[in-house]
Amino acid sequence: MNTSMTISNDIRTLDVETIHDYLANQSYWAQGRTRAQVQQSIEHSMCFGAYIDGELIAFARVITDTVVFAYLLDVFVLENHQGKGVGKQLLGHILNHEKLQTVNWLLRTNDAAALYEKFGFKIIDAPETYLRKPC
Repeated sequence: MNTSMTISNDIRTLDVETIHDYLANQSYWAQGRTRAQVQQSIEHSMCFGAYIDGELIAFARVITDTVVFAYLLDVFVLENHQGKGVGKQLLGHILNHEKLQTVNWLLRTNDAAALYEKFGFKIIDAPETYLRKPC
C-alpha cells in the first residue's frame, strides 16, 4: 500500500488526457470514447482521482443523486501502479464518502468481481428484472 497517495474528488485536479487515453485506448468498456465525451462525463459525475506527487495514477467515476442511487464506472489504475492496493484504497474512499452513505450501488465488470465483492457488492439476485436501453 502506498502511503504517499492522496485521493481527491476535485475535478479541477484530474488529468483528462490520461483519463481519456486509458478509457479510449486501454479499457475494454470505453474503446473509442472521444476526449469531448470523457470531458462531459467528468463534468456530469462525481469523480475521484488517486495521485502520487500530483500525478494521476487511478480514476473512478460515480453517477449519483447522492440519496438513493449510485452507479460506479470507469474505474482504473494505471498499469505501473496495479497490484499495490491503489484500487482498494480508491474504492474504500469512494464508498466511505460522506455524500454516498445512503445510496444503493450498481456496477458492471467483466474482470474485477472478486475485488468488488470484498467491498460488499453482490451478483444481482434477479437480473431478469433489470432492463437496459442501449444507445
